[in-house]
Amino acid sequence: MSLTERTFQRLAALTLAAGVLLAGCEGRAASRLVRLGSLVKMPRGAVVRLPAGAASPGAPYQVATRLVAAQVARLRFTARGGATLATLTWKLAPDRGLPPYRSLSFPLVADGQAHAYEVDLQREVYWTGRVEALRLAVEGGWLDLLELAAEPPSDPYRSMALHGETMPALPGVARIDVDLPPDLPRGTLFESRLGLVPDYDRPGVRADFRVYLEDGDKGRRGNEGGRHLWLQQTIEGRSPENARWRLLRGTLPPGGGGVRLSLEVSATRAGAALPQGVALWGDPLLATPGRPAGRSLIVILIDTQRADLLGAYGDRSGLTPHLDAFAGEGVRFAEMVSPAPWTLPTVASLLTGLQPQTHGAGFQPQAAGAGLANDKYAPTGLPGGVRTLATTLAGRGFYTIGVYHNVYVNPAFGLQQGFDEYASLEEPAGALVDEALARLRASSAHRPVFLYLHLFDLHNPYSPPAADCQEVARRFAPDYRGPLGCTADRRPELPLPPPRDWRWFEALYRAEIAYTDRQVGRFLAGLRDLGLEDGSVVAVVSDHGEEFWTRLARERQLGYTANSDHGHTLYQELLHVPAIIRIPGRAPAVVPGAAEIVDLFPTLLRAVGVEPPPSQGVDLTPLLDGHPAAARPTLLADVILHGEPRWSVRRGPWKLIVPRNPALPVELYDLAHDPGELRDLAGREPRLVADLRGWGERELAARRQARPRFLSGKDPLAATYLEWKYITRLRSLGYLK
Repeated sequence: MSLTERTFQRLAALTLAAGVLLAGCEGRAASRLVRLGSLVKMPRGAVVRLPAGAASPGAPYQVATRLVAAQVARLRFTARGGATLATLTWKLAPDRGLPPYRSLSFPLVADGQAHAYEVDLQREVYWTGRVEALRLAVEGGWLDLLELAAEPPSDPYRSMALHGETMPALPGVARIDVDLPPDLPRGTLFESRLGLVPDYDRPGVRADFRVYLEDGDKGRRGNEGGRHLWLQQTIEGRSPENARWRLLRGTLPPGGGGVRLSLEVSATRAGAALPQGVALWGDPLLATPGRPAGRSLIVILIDTQRADLLGAYGDRSGLTPHLDAFAGEGVRFAEMVSPAPWTLPTVASLLTGLQPQTHGAGFQPQAAGAGLANDKYAPTGLPGGVRTLATTLAGRGFYTIGVYHNVYVNPAFGLQQGFDEYASLEEPAGALVDEALARLRASSAHRPVFLYLHLFDLHNPYSPPAADCQEVARRFAPDYRGPLGCTADRRPELPLPPPRDWRWFEALYRAEIAYTDRQVGRFLAGLRDLGLEDGSVVAVVSDHGEEFWTRLARERQLGYTANSDHGHTLYQELLHVPAIIRIPGRAPAVVPGAAEIVDLFPTLLRAVGVEPPPSQGVDLTPLLDGHPAAARPTLLADVILHGEPRWSVRRGPWKLIVPRNPALPVELYDLAHDPGELRDLAGREPRLVADLRGWGERELAARRQARPRFLSGKDPLAATYLEWKYITRLRSLGYLK
């Protein structure tokens, strides 16, 4: 059964009930959402101190424990040494040993000085039950663990994924009491998803969920103490690969405001009690009746879309009629620039309004110490507790939905923060469009929605539908007679394809553009059919572009990784991305000046009537209104994924690319006269090189120094959390070796 089918089954009844309850509510108060986690009073838990120790590549640190995972949110430790990477593994009560899939890896600062580290376990799917042992293995050198502590949660939620759908969940402890607001109107809906963590979602496991209402007025509900069993549901275990959320819902009885809600659950296996936390209350909330309040926000990210292959940006091949029509209705940014040439750091900047050097997502372990980038290990993710578009909008009453296809947008990297629903589909764009429209249909009738839709078809490997392969790809490479068919793979670790195949790779990429354009057009038509077009701000943007070996010989001379599709250079074909915003009531326009991805954060919030919190983005609203405004004087890009680390700085037409390896040359280009970046002028302009380099180095340092201001003291070089299956997926896409 597809996610779309499950969405219809799970939410159609809720939509119908809401429609009945809310019929005739026009003119009444605006609806609002109350997330129960915000009402939970967290008990003061105990910090468990663990013994100090040491680790080396051949001798990991290991300690026996008696921890209950539901009572431990993070491990915090202080360590020093020369190790560059650490891997934490843990053993649960039923395990025979230390299974490799119960592990996560994170970088270390290898300078011999003492540093503090925090390993956030709240979103780790296999952190559950009774933890009997911890092991810390290291690579690259020794490590002295000076202090180690297991700390309790400060946030009632933990992020949990079941069968590709992630949501904030309250761990099912014996009892969670919530005092409801006194002003809840008649017809307020309660809903929660119910689930078992994958390790325990097996035949023979049973979880009994019960919701009680209490008001302290004896006899009011016919039982002592005013305690009344209101809702209950039992779920039976299935199998880890079929672990899913199940829906529980109900309408509060009249006078439900001001009472206490008690969430209780007991889980057993073959009659024996299971540890706390194996059962989950998924995103429990209350929805009050009323009319929608304000505009919705929809962000469509087309992964790997070059700007220059859209008609609205000058392409004349006619591949993108729907996106071109959308651009004609909205505000098009002529020079939107990404802060990095690949997905993770760029999307993190879009969703946080922070630059990569500040939010910390996308850095490889060696970035914390010395040496070249090493793509054997996953890069860093977004630290927990970072304010995102979703968390900001959720705090203003929006229901937040993510539908995505890209392993680097996976919750393992922290980008799910703030989303009520965050669903992964490794399917073509058509399936993601169906899923997104189904979720909008179920969730948007009486509340503003933030939807993030991430399409992946343009990313390698290219595999357009057969019709697009024949009709579009053949148009761009009619004479191709090579061995490649309608699917072609160009992962960096594969041999460089022969030149005869290069045009066919690009032709398949163009066929994917044509297919994706149709699906975006179908999504926009679906918005109209749902009646959401006039009440929604819609943005279309990309994270980076793509390269097709156009400068291969030059890249080899300069020391670049020669066989990469993106992530390895900072040239314009990877950094210049399309960005279009359609805002109801605003006239179409083109913004000519340069802007950065982080600027969309405050601009989109302002467009839906939400005051933007502090960020590193510039609010572009004055430009949308047609007021003259100066372009950003200087632009900076960083975070290479493949090959030698480099950063770039641009001021006006001048662009400097600086390798961190001093043995490699810097590059200087005049984009006004050389937009293809083919003539290096660094040797002719030494003063300009020194000036741009100095500014860039100061800006990089300033962004790093800004971390405590935006991250509340969290280290952005925090752990990367990967379920075992995603390691294989990253390797299949060429991200890891």
